[in-house]
Amino acid sequence: MGAREQMIEAGERIAAERGLAAMSLREVQAAAGQRNKSAAQYHFGDRRGLIEAIASERMGPINEHRQRLLDDLDDLDDGTGVRDLMAVVVVPLAEATIRPGSCWARFLAQGLADPELSDVVLHSFQAGAYRDTRRRLIAAAVAVPDELRERRVDHAVGVLVMSLAAAEALLAGGAPASIPVPAQIADLVDICTAVIEAPASAATRSALDLASRQSA
Repeated sequence: MGAREQMIEAGERIAAERGLAAMSLREVQAAAGQRNKSAAQYHFGDRRGLIEAIASERMGPINEHRQRLLDDLDDLDDGTGVRDLMAVVVVPLAEATIRPGSCWARFLAQGLADPELSDVVLHSFQAGAYRDTRRRLIAAAVAVPDELRERRVDHAVGVLVMSLAAAEALLAGGAPASIPVPAQIADLVDICTAVIEAPASAATRSALDLASRQSA
């Protein structure tokens, strides 16, 4: 493994274990065993460049997997529902993170929540296959009021990222899995699908109607 790859792994691990604020270029160099004090700056330029490199390295294979699943759905003759599309979002990310040694879900959760760095992480997270799947999820949520569809899909993705970060932390702490990983992943698809398809209550519909009348 080269110096660049070692620093990518070190940076991801530091952020997962100690928080994104602890991930300085100096800390990453030390954790990666780099004696050259300019190594991180040479490979990444600055801290933002390091975060971009980590996100690109981790999301590249995940996005490729997502695209293959989306292509498989397109080959089917029957209709594609919300759960089918949600599986395209969930499965590649879950399979990459619910495993010993993974730090990516915890890094991702912190990166997406950081007001200064979220755009860097989102650029890799929201690659073409994700954007296409998100668009189709919004269109497929026909039982949900139009005003809520985009919000529901984004909430489901938020639930996914936080759930995977929690599962990854448990693995890192040595906690035994309560249920098999394939069942965890299938259940995550179920949960995220339910977030999108949960019926809008009378109170929610009434509030939407009132807002619509007031803006008319």
